[in-house]
Amino acid sequence: MSIPIEKFGKDHWGTFAYIETLCVDGKGEPDHRRMRTDIDRHPGLTNWHPMVTPDLSKKYPTRLKGMVELPDHDDWDCAEDLEAEGLVENIGTGINPKYKMTEKGFTIAALLRKHKASGGWFSNFAPSQEA
Repeated sequence: MSIPIEKFGKDHWGTFAYIETLCVDGKGEPDHRRMRTDIDRHPGLTNWHPMVTPDLSKKYPTRLKGMVELPDHDDWDCAEDLEAEGLVENIGTGINPKYKMTEKGFTIAALLRKHKASGGWFSNFAPSQEA
């Protein structure tokens, strides 16, 4: 079940901004160290050294609009939600994701940049109110 854009909060918009930056400055390939990863949900996307045991008890819920916390939902889930809303497209694989922006994504990214440049936060961004 994907989260609708109306409920996106700090973590969805932060992930979106990161992916947009990757598409502008790089090849659209996320650095796994910069993504909140729940090892139980996405074991193939973790970035830990084989000599170091990861702390599997650490969980970071996704913060939705209104700072509502959604457990068992990481940045990779946020990226899937972004794709479901037509903002980005994963042109890689499940274990090696690579993103590209869609036309809708370019439009929303411009609104998000304007919002942030005007003093707004990821947590209070609402694209429908920015247009």
